[in-house]
Amino acid sequence: RDLAMSTVGVIGTGYVGLTTAACMTRLGHTVVAADLDPDLVARLSKGEVGILEDGLPELVAEGLASSQLSFVVGAAEAARVSEFVFICVPTPQGSDGAADLSFVDAATREIAPVLRPGAVIVNKSTVPIGTTMRVRHRAVDAGATLDEFGVASNPEFLREGHAVRDFLEPDRIVIGCDDPAVAVRVSELYADTRAPTVVTNAASAEM
Repeated sequence: RDLAMSTVGVIGTGYVGLTTAACMTRLGHTVVAADLDPDLVARLSKGEVGILEDGLPELVAEGLASSQLSFVVGAAEAARVSEFVFICVPTPQGSDGAADLSFVDAATREIAPVLRPGAVIVNKSTVPIGTTMRVRHRAVDAGATLDEFGVASNPEFLREGHAVRDFLEPDRIVIGCDDPAVAVRVSELYADTRAPTVVTNAASAEM
């Protein structure tokens, strides 16, 4: 098997999640995207994309046609079959200006018990410094074995209206992880973009 081709789980099918899922299939990976809303999952499974984003409906249709892209209800369903699990859930700003991490926490708790050995959780949501460590602790508390999974930060730089192009033709890819071997594995997902990769520690990537 080609080492560059992986099974990727994407938690959340909003703007960032759906773009990530569709573009990862274009990069050659098999993607299972999860959402909590059964009606949304049913629509996406038929190729009905409710987000106005140039090129996105075509990529979703392409992924569905090749069976490289599928949609499921519930984060655990995506995580149990995936080598990499991208968390792409909302982190809305609270009244105090801080990011609400309750969706990140909930997703982490759901996927932790079913993570495959060696799986990597990848934070794609917009999060404050320290979230990578928080996800690691939450996952262990929820039943994941500490030395059997990795956590990395992979911030998105997607502009509305240009998200597909920004994902597939980025000016750089930033991966923050305190384990260089895990960072290299995440960077290999993007090999076909041929973009320069910046590998740093988690806090710097979150910054």
